[in-house]
Amino acid sequence: MSEEREKARAKLTTVFGWVAGGTAGVLANWGLYVAIGESYPVTWTTFLLFLGGAFGGMYLADRLGPRGFAPLGIGAGVLFAVLVGMVLTVTLAGTRP
Repeated sequence: MSEEREKARAKLTTVFGWVAGGTAGVLANWGLYVAIGESYPVTWTTFLLFLGGAFGGMYLADRLGPRGFAPLGIGAGVLFAVLVGMVLTVTLAGTRP
């Protein structure tokens, strides 16, 4: 592969790690909110878990290097699709009785 293509794949691997980690953090935060209930501090924990997940995903992308392109790309796509599905489900379901 050319050098430009390698650089582009390295950048995309980092982006995939960021998306996968951030999405995993948001999904984990939602799970904690459902498990704990109304007393869970959603606002700042969403921010912290998203940041922790995003930086963790970027760290993982850096550690995996070129071999992390495919798994992180697939993981980012699947997790983002799950997040969109969850948001649509919760939004369209309305309020609970």
